Amino acid sequence: MDYITLGRTGLKVSVYRTEQIVGKGIKDFNREDLIISTKKSTWRTLTPKDVLKSFERSLKNLGTEYIDIYHLHGVILQDYEYLYSEIVPTLLELKDQGKLRFIGITERFNPDPNHVMLSRALQDDVWDVMMVGFNILNQSARNSVFTKAIEKNIGILIMFAVRLALSRPKRLKECLNELIENNQINPSDIDMKDPLKFLVHEDGA
Repeated sequence: MDYITLGRTGLKVSVYRTEQIVGKGIKDFNREDLIISTKKSTWRTLTPKDVLKSFERSLKNLGTEYIDIYHLHGVILQDYEYLYSEIVPTLLELKDQGKLRFIGITERFNPDPNHVMLSRALQDDVWDVMMVGFNILNQSARNSVFTKAIEKNIGILIMFAVRLALSRPKRLKECLNELIENNQINPSDIDMKDPLKFLVHEDGA
């Protein structure tokens, strides 16, 4: 399941009052032509009641009767079992009611750069979409997440595609040296004098 295959426009609308703004912006569009994705943070202990309240608020903010993708956001391995056993049943009920089409999960990429939580989540059959950290400096998800997700027909959304390091040449070189030392990238593939030469040039990017 992906936006390109479906031939529709994807909107991720979860923070900074974006839901209200997007709700106003899409009111004159054909709802069936849109895919709306939003999320519920898991940084604090959640209850089913919390999720239902947040979900209904999102419906109101967006001016829609259903949400296409609803993510449990920023999940860490320590919280996964609780969320799976206590919160996911509520999301499944929302699917049964026609208010939710796809259940998503996003990782907390900074403390989990090896995708341990998502590797665990892939063992369960409830997830329709996963949001994964993936960029030029860390492509480990190719093996640990993408292969299995494709086998299970799980949609993939990318986050952290452009990291802060890419805008700071000194920090970028430090990251690349670290990756080379850890045998995560081949030094012959990188021009250390100008690592982004292949991408950024005088005519643009």
